[in-house]
Amino acid sequence: MAYVTVGGGLNTYVPSTNALATGALQVEFTRAVNSFAITRYAQIVACNQQTGYYLRLDSDDNVRVTDLNEFVWPLGNDRPVGKMNQHDFVTFTAVRYAFPFYIPNETVKQAAWDIVAQHARSKAQLAMTARSMRTATALTGSAAVTAFTAAGNYYATGTANSGVGAWTASTGNNIQKGVQTALQRISLATGGAVRSEDICLVISPTIANALSQTAEVRDYVKNYAAGALPFLQGGDIFSRYGLPPNLFGVSVVVDDSVKVTSRKNNAVAGTRSFVYGNSAIFVSRPGGLVGVEGSTSFSTCQIFAFEDMTVENWDDPKDRRIEGRVIDNSTSELVAPVSGVLVADVTS
Repeated sequence: MAYVTVGGGLNTYVPSTNALATGALQVEFTRAVNSFAITRYAQIVACNQQTGYYLRLDSDDNVRVTDLNEFVWPLGNDRPVGKMNQHDFVTFTAVRYAFPFYIPNETVKQAAWDIVAQHARSKAQLAMTARSMRTATALTGSAAVTAFTAAGNYYATGTANSGVGAWTASTGNNIQKGVQTALQRISLATGGAVRSEDICLVISPTIANALSQTAEVRDYVKNYAAGALPFLQGGDIFSRYGLPPNLFGVSVVVDDSVKVTSRKNNAVAGTRSFVYGNSAIFVSRPGGLVGVEGSTSFSTCQIFAFEDMTVENWDDPKDRRIEGRVIDNSTSELVAPVSGVLVADVTS
């Protein structure tokens, strides 16, 4: 299939004797910014400076009781003395990204649809795709493995997590054990501060499909007659990849963000894949989408945004074109690895 680039007026002007038919020829596969799954599991924190710090506390100090007698204060005696809670400040630096577009004035005048708005929507989708990729790296990359391992919340495979085998080949209770083991680890690591209702399981559509096809999930459905037909039809609570919205106490978030890794006009066909692979990530995000700068949060991943998806366009009379861009000045950080669990591969 050959595509044309908007570089002149003729590829957006469609001659027709029927104006309505001309306007109906546009087919646009543009995804709304707020439809990205990242808005469900990562918290956005607006920051006043591009570089800053976030506070990381030692969660063990909140529940460290080696001897109850250390805290007894008999009348007339000196007060108990202790140590300050351990903490450190971790630096972050927001990075500015620009996703530009250029449209000749002649193209704008002759186009059969609002081509400027179309390009702005397209670049906003590109910016959100890039942000989703950065967040996936923050949660599953080598630095994340180190951080989750230090918290005792990293498992290389589903076998290590469940103790009995891969989630995607479960004929018994591998998935249940895997989820409940993760919840137990988070509860222990945070001293019980993070609860199951604050946790969501982030997986790709590939893993979601594989889980819904396991004997473990299908047996539950078979034993509940009222759920068999909606499961077969893909309706009701099974409308998203055959999985219910909650699984063994955690909310399921299927991140279906897609990336293409080949360059444009490459002889090799575009390589499409989901931003998440075979991993399963348990993350905590208490509260709403937007956090408050400087506040303590148990959100596993935060996006520090100095400038959050600004859309700009202006007229360039010198070059006789409309220029536009979407600006994202942010960084995705694994703020609280103790409140999350990474299972790197649930297929093995």
